[in-house]
Amino acid sequence: MTAIRQLDGRKVGAWEAERDERPFCCPGCSEVVTLRRGGLIAPHFAHKPPVTCEYGTGESEEHRRCKIAIYEALLPHTLVRKCEMERDLGAVRPDVSAYINNVPVAIEVQASNLTLEKIRRRTEEYARRGIYVLWLPIYKESLKAELYAPRPFERWLHEAYFGRVYYWVEGLRIQPVHFRDYLTRVRGRTKDYEKLSNRKVPIDGEPCSLVEDFMPVERDAWARDFIRIPQAKLFIDKQPGWYEDAALRSLHARRTSAQRGAWSPARRQRRAG
Repeated sequence: MTAIRQLDGRKVGAWEAERDERPFCCPGCSEVVTLRRGGLIAPHFAHKPPVTCEYGTGESEEHRRCKIAIYEALLPHTLVRKCEMERDLGAVRPDVSAYINNVPVAIEVQASNLTLEKIRRRTEEYARRGIYVLWLPIYKESLKAELYAPRPFERWLHEAYFGRVYYWVEGLRIQPVHFRDYLTRVRGRTKDYEKLSNRKVPIDGEPCSLVEDFMPVERDAWARDFIRIPQAKLFIDKQPGWYEDAALRSLHARRTSAQRGAWSPARRQRRAG
């Protein structure tokens, strides 16, 4: 989404650059990149093949548009300063970063091809640098279904952020979602029994503003099964555990003769500083 303009050495966004300002160079590998911009694609810079640089690889069109939308919504806000896209911090390069209410925040738009190990390492590195990270998958219609099968990175985020995942909707609007455990009844040889399903019951919280409704939180390292959460600095919403009451209210309504739901309490969270 960004490149170095050789004319003056300034970092520019693809949406603001002009072709007659060429050449542009990749901030990662310093190779010349081509400006691509049209009516059907989000503006971006592209390497010439063969591509060996990892900078910006794996980004979908949706990913690029999300980054631009967040950046442009944050930039004019009075409570935001030093907003930048793809700030080079050495070991990490957040999609968008800024001081929000004087809190250093890194926003990572979650790409589905990013491994859990990379998510964990980046989260750890941000904490080491004193930066609070917000991982943001993009909201999709399947989250409105009665049952949803979270992907591995969504399960990781759910544990890391104390029982909620934050999804980007538009601009600064973020949708928190809690995944309540779901038990399915299995027919055995002698009797039926209940088994924890891979599917979860999504329970929406109130939509949040990325600027007004989030706060910095620190958490200790934690591990269970395949999920390992490092000591982290996280940017989370301020609303209490809406899903506890919602789960109680909806439990009876969701039961059938063959299935019923179960839920677990939210984990405590500790406010930073």
